[in-house]
Amino acid sequence: MHTKPLLAAASAAAILLLAGCASLTDGLHDVHTEAFVDREAADAGWVGVAMPDWLPADATEIRTTATNDETNAVIAITSDDGPVGCEMAPRVSLPFDGRYGGIDAGDGLPEEVLRCGAYEVVATADGWLGWFTATEPGQTPDDV
Repeated sequence: MHTKPLLAAASAAAILLLAGCASLTDGLHDVHTEAFVDREAADAGWVGVAMPDWLPADATEIRTTATNDETNAVIAITSDDGPVGCEMAPRVSLPFDGRYGGIDAGDGLPEEVLRCGAYEVVATADGWLGWFTATEPGQTPDDV
């Protein structure tokens, strides 16, 4: 019996299924998710609102999830460079979705964050996590 090829095929299928789960459930939660290999690809394919200016030029592995009405968004990137055009400010909100950082009730988030235009941004082990939370009904990052 050849169990190794069977296990390898089953593992590959499981990985593909899990990778697609977020996309399958996004419609149920009224969100959309995109992933881009680098900033150039993100600039060409960003969905919903303008791509945030704070993304560093060397940003890779860009992952974003936003509500379909764009009133909440979370972005995770890999980068050695810091976000562009930001200032330290008190944190005023939490990411609406923890899929890029496992953040529950603000655990692990500093009281001060980088304020990058409409986004709050914090450093992660391999880059940056940013989020936008509307403060008025219907507000999007483009409105701030």
